[in-house]
Amino acid sequence: MEILCSIPGLTGLKDGLIASTGLNMKKEVVFAKHFQHPTCTLSLSPFSVSRDMHAIFSWAWKPGRAAKTLAASYQYAGNSDFARSFMVMLSNRFAICQVDICAADKDELYDAYPTSSGDYIIRLLMNTNKKTVRPLHLKALQTCVEYFFLFPEIRQIIAEPETDNKAYNEILLKAGFQFEEQVHNQYTLCNLFVCTRQSFISE
Repeated sequence: MEILCSIPGLTGLKDGLIASTGLNMKKEVVFAKHFQHPTCTLSLSPFSVSRDMHAIFSWAWKPGRAAKTLAASYQYAGNSDFARSFMVMLSNRFAICQVDICAADKDELYDAYPTSSGDYIIRLLMNTNKKTVRPLHLKALQTCVEYFFLFPEIRQIIAEPETDNKAYNEILLKAGFQFEEQVHNQYTLCNLFVCTRQSFISE
């Protein structure tokens, strides 16, 4: 059961998600959500290359030649006018997942799936090497989507997990994302899910 959500520092909802969360804003926490079962608080912060890159490498890769390229991509997202990256933290200390959100008409998916104004793409990188869903991963997704839907310019959120990523597919369904179709993304077959304010399950 969700019992509290807050927007620390009053982010500029009227300015839109992209304008209110750029690197120049330097906000530590833009949104926090408290859950009762289990009792925990998850917070959402704009991605910081200096603070968060070590967590990304510990989840997915060992630092190597790609480190600077990956860091540059996050820096680019933080300065762009169509995309943002965030980290979801437990008790503002432990990283649970990293999430990207991008205007759909600027994303590579645009060539494979018809989108319109107000459509945004979400992508998650979860802190796990297991193939089962942890309750905190679902809560992290719910925290992100609830925050994103505070912004009126976001009409619906689209996700495209790989078909064999069962954990990712499962948490999307549990959060109210609805399966639309399968699409080919580069060399991978993906399931395409869509979430609206009406279908979203916040707890």
